[in-house]
Amino acid sequence: MAKKQSYSFEEKKHSGNGIVATVLGVGSLLTLLVLLLISFLMKGTAAAWIGAFGFTGIAMACCGLSYGFSSFRDECKYGFFCKFGTIMSTVAITAWFFIVCIGLAK
Repeated sequence: MAKKQSYSFEEKKHSGNGIVATVLGVGSLLTLLVLLLISFLMKGTAAAWIGAFGFTGIAMACCGLSYGFSSFRDECKYGFFCKFGTIMSTVAITAWFFIVCIGLAK
């Protein structure tokens, strides 16, 4: 039996908050990876500026998580960026949490 063709005239858009959450989450993870690489290359003797950039990465992850949760309330959207941004921000917050805990333990 042939499938009936169905047409949808509804415009679906990506959520703006979801896109912002994705950018912030991925940016935070990239910041983490770059700072880990710099710290590794400097053999752990990095200056205090590396901590300031680290705090910026933590703030980006927290803001990304906030935007990710608020993106689920938007109307007429695809759910990809909402889910991906929230997951990336959660992963970034978890990674930053472990880095801070390791630093406090020493």
